[in-house]
Amino acid sequence: MQDDRIGAWQYFRDLSVSEFTVPGTVNRIENHAFYDCRTLRQFAFPEHLETLGNSVFMKCSGLPEIRLPEGLEEIPEESFSGCFSLRKTEIPDSVHTICNRAFYHCASLSEISFPKNLKSIEFSAFERCISLKEAVIPEQVTEIGTRAFSGCWSLTSVQLPQKIEKIRKWAFSDCWCLEKIQFPESLTELGEGAFMNCTSLKQVRIPAGMTEISRNAFLGCASLTQMHIPEHVKKVHEHAFSCCKQLKKLAIHDSTECGSSGLFDEIRLLHLYRNGCHVRIEIQEEKGSDENLLFRFWAEKDTARRKIFFRQLHNPAYKIPLAVLMTVTIPEDNNIYKKYIHENFKDVSKFLIQNHDEDNMGKLLMLET
Repeated sequence: MQDDRIGAWQYFRDLSVSEFTVPGTVNRIENHAFYDCRTLRQFAFPEHLETLGNSVFMKCSGLPEIRLPEGLEEIPEESFSGCFSLRKTEIPDSVHTICNRAFYHCASLSEISFPKNLKSIEFSAFERCISLKEAVIPEQVTEIGTRAFSGCWSLTSVQLPQKIEKIRKWAFSDCWCLEKIQFPESLTELGEGAFMNCTSLKQVRIPAGMTEISRNAFLGCASLTQMHIPEHVKKVHEHAFSCCKQLKKLAIHDSTECGSSGLFDEIRLLHLYRNGCHVRIEIQEEKGSDENLLFRFWAEKDTARRKIFFRQLHNPAYKIPLAVLMTVTIPEDNNIYKKYIHENFKDVSKFLIQNHDEDNMGKLLMLET
C-alpha cells in the first residue's frame, strides 16, 4: 500500500482482513481494492477521501454496516454489490449520484436514508435489495434509472419527488409488496415494464405530463382493480395491462390508441368517452365473439372498419351504447348509427332509462326532433 492510496485488487479475497482502518494519509482507494473480502466485518474511512474506485467492496458478504466519508460525490459502480449482510449505510449529503449496481443484491439492507443533494439513481442501483421496505426519493432527483429498484420484494412505500420526469425501464418491476404509487404531475416518461409484476399495486393515477403508457408498464399487476386513462394519453402500448386479473373497471377516451395493449382482457365495466360524451357498458362474464367485436371496434380508429365491426355485433347491450355514443358525437357522419337508433328507438330508450342515462337520452330526443 502506498502512502496516499490503496491499490487496485490489493486485498482481493484476503481472508485475514476482518477489521480495517484506512490511514489518514490515504486519499484514494482504487478499483476492486477489497473485492470478495468475505471476513471483513468493520471498515473505517479517513476523514477525507478524494477517490473511491469501482467495486471496492463488491462481495464483502460479511460487512454489516458502512459510513461513507464527507465530501464523497458519488457512490461508484458496484461499490457494495453482493454485500449480503449490509444492513445500514450512512451516506453523506455531498453524494449526488448513486451509480450502476452500487447496492445490487444487498439482501439485508432494510432501510436507506438518501442524501438530500442526490440527483441521480442509476441502473440497478438497488436491484434485489429484498429487505428494503421504504424509499423516499430526494427532491432533486429527476430520473430513476433502469431496474433501479427491481426485485425489491419487501418494498411497500415509494415517495417520488415533485420534479421527477423519467422512470426508466423495469425501475420498480417485481416489487411484490408495493401497494400504491403517486405520480407527480412532472412525470413525462414511464419506461417499459416500469411496474411489471407489482402484484399488490391497487391504484394508479396517470399524471398530466404522460402522453403514452409504455409496453408492459403494468403487466401482471394482479391487484389493480380499476384504471382511468385520461384524454391526454395518446397511446397505450402492447401488453401495458396484460395479466391484470382484477382489472374489472376501465375508463378510456376515443382519442387513445390501444390496439393490442391487452387492456380489455379482464374488463367487466367499460366507460367510453368521446368528444365530451360518455357511455357505460357492462361486459358479460363469458366472453365470446361479440365481446371481441366490441373491443376491436373501440381499438380501431378507421371509420370504415368501425362500421364493419358494428354491423357484425349482435348483443344490444353493446350495440346500443356504441350507437348512442357515435350518434351524439358525430352527427355529420353517423348514418349507420343513427339508422340503428331510429329503427330500434324503443329498445334504445328502454336501455338508457334502465341505465339512468338521462343525459344521452336528452341528446337523442333533440336529434330526433
